Amino acid sequence: MKVIIVSGGKPPEEQTLRNYLDNETYIISADSGANTLYKYSIVPNIILGDFDSIHSNVLNYFQKVGCKTISYPAEKNFTDTEAAIEEAIKLNPQEVLLFGCTGSRLDHTLANLGLLHKCLNNNIKAYIIDENNIISLHHKDFEVKGKRGELFSLQAFGHVVNNLSILRAKYELYNYDLKFGDPRTVSNELLDLPVSITFKSGILILIKARD
Repeated sequence: MKVIIVSGGKPPEEQTLRNYLDNETYIISADSGANTLYKYSIVPNIILGDFDSIHSNVLNYFQKVGCKTISYPAEKNFTDTEAAIEEAIKLNPQEVLLFGCTGSRLDHTLANLGLLHKCLNNNIKAYIIDENNIISLHHKDFEVKGKRGELFSLQAFGHVVNNLSILRAKYELYNYDLKFGDPRTVSNELLDLPVSITFKSGILILIKARD
């Protein structure tokens, strides 16, 4: 099962969002993410949040067509996107895709990286997707796949990533201890084969990027 969450950051382009939709996708709108879905004529399964930024006509429309709504007080100790993640985890999906989770509010973007970690702790693959980036967290060896010349960057999530090796990429690396903020692993490139990422301990942020 796949869950898509549309939050209130920078809205995704319609085609970007539709590229990930299928008939079995479960859609959760976090507050003003519903405005984007309404614009694209996409009906979510659930709309949740404190409803401080959703347009009233949008909320009324989705309620009339049978969308489930969950309302929270404006003053709360969690974000609307976190509430959406908690709802998604209850569904035990194979993956969660988050849209509208980047943009001008860097504080929310950083908090949303933490929500990827919450999914990781629940053994759920999760990705933050916008027009230029696909962001994911990894706590064990993995491969980066794509076309030759595509860009990817790695960063430590919190603690040091020990004995990091990058193989079959334009810039290879061997048994390196990567600390948070170290630019050594920024802007690498895919070649013809999937890139092998191995490490002994820690959590990696993978960013597949394009200009």
